[in-house]
Amino acid sequence: MALAVLLPFVACAAQWFFWDILQPYVGFLFIPAIFLSAWVGGLIGGLAATAIGTTLAWYIFIPPTFAFTLDNPASIVSVVIFVLTGCLFSFFFDQLKRSKHQVNKALSMAEFANGKISQLYQKLKEAQRLASVGNWTWDIQSGTHIWSEEVYRIYGRDPALPPAIYPEIQKYFTPESWITFSAAVERGLAQGISYECDAEIIRPPGYPRCWIAARGEAIRDNSGKIVNLQGTVQDITERKLAEEEITRLNVDLEQRVAERTAELTAANRELDTFAYAVAHDLRAPLRAMSGFSQALREDYGGQLESEALVFLDQISFASRKMSDLVDGLLILSRSTRGGLQYDVVDISTLSERLLVELAQSDPERQVTVEVEAELQARGDVRMVEVIMRNLLTNAWKYTNHVAKPSIRMYAEERENVRFFCVADNGAGFDMAHANRLFKPFQRLHRQDEFPGIGIGLATVQRIVNRHAGIIEARGEPGKGAIFCFTLSDMPADSAQDKKGI
Repeated sequence: MALAVLLPFVACAAQWFFWDILQPYVGFLFIPAIFLSAWVGGLIGGLAATAIGTTLAWYIFIPPTFAFTLDNPASIVSVVIFVLTGCLFSFFFDQLKRSKHQVNKALSMAEFANGKISQLYQKLKEAQRLASVGNWTWDIQSGTHIWSEEVYRIYGRDPALPPAIYPEIQKYFTPESWITFSAAVERGLAQGISYECDAEIIRPPGYPRCWIAARGEAIRDNSGKIVNLQGTVQDITERKLAEEEITRLNVDLEQRVAERTAELTAANRELDTFAYAVAHDLRAPLRAMSGFSQALREDYGGQLESEALVFLDQISFASRKMSDLVDGLLILSRSTRGGLQYDVVDISTLSERLLVELAQSDPERQVTVEVEAELQARGDVRMVEVIMRNLLTNAWKYTNHVAKPSIRMYAEERENVRFFCVADNGAGFDMAHANRLFKPFQRLHRQDEFPGIGIGLATVQRIVNRHAGIIEARGEPGKGAIFCFTLSDMPADSAQDKKGI
């Protein structure tokens, strides 16, 4: 701005110095000065220079000099033209400056946008490389094909070559894959149907075997005519290989399962045979021991000393216990064999019936029982009854020494899974020994406290497992126990059941 204001004074001094040569051209040096002032100072600078230059030229160089009077009409015209010219210069350079600024701003934005586009393009190329995905476009009207770099890499084609046109691309496909792929492309060309298909491609020597997922869609113009096809090509070789390996492993697994199933079938049959043989072979000597002991007591009891009678009682007791163990083995064996027949089981009604039976067998006891109504599940009715009979019998037995015994049958929901629970306020157990509860012949209480052989809960667990369920126990000494189990609609050994295991 300072320069724009100073230039008219410089022009005035120079014109004064050369006035003898320049007169009568009053604006000879003032016009260039205003031009330059408008250029460097813009609108304000140009208008200021115009005002200063007009004042100096009028006062010093237009007759009468050193006065602001105009005697000659031509002088008035000169002043008006001078002012208009200065204003025009000022407005012109201001607009020029603004336009230049906008152009520079637009160029900067374009450069920034080009930089961003270049970055995005590089990121796109990197993303396509990492994802093994390339994109392509086919202008049907001009026959022009455009491939991204990744498409070249997937097909193993030299990037210096133009894209392979359709159907030249057939050479990259196996005959079987080309039939599927070309049919999909033809439908896209004729009907505009998008396609997606897997295909095996043939690449130049040195390139490994490759599978692709080819996708394409049609682009129509305003009239609905198909003018372009565009799509992607993705290298899915690894996925096809993670699939072939899975297929191979599945075949191998199925073979192993079949072999293992056959082994288990044979083992179960042998176990059944062994269990029945043992039971049959043991029962005869057990009956003999018990019978001879009873005969000795009846026939020679009066001749035996009291200690000998105690020994006979111990033999009888041991015989009965051994007989109970044999029965337990048979029950445990039956719980793991035979097919399951799935039906709807009314657990509430079943529990009420079993509790009535327990009350009738022990009429002297007064036990408070509570059974939740409408408890139902799907399972083998015969097996579910074994579960409930064992759990309720245990609850009845272990509340024998409680002043006010109570048994409750109910259900609870946990994460959309229904648990059927039997709770009592009896002897309970120490959770530190809970892992022994479901093992055959393992007991947490003395025989003189609560008689039993330790086979009931083991049987329950095996039946629950066959129903693809779980069973858990919670307890505290002297504060009772809770046993909860689940039953699945699909048995864990359904496949074996179908085969008669």
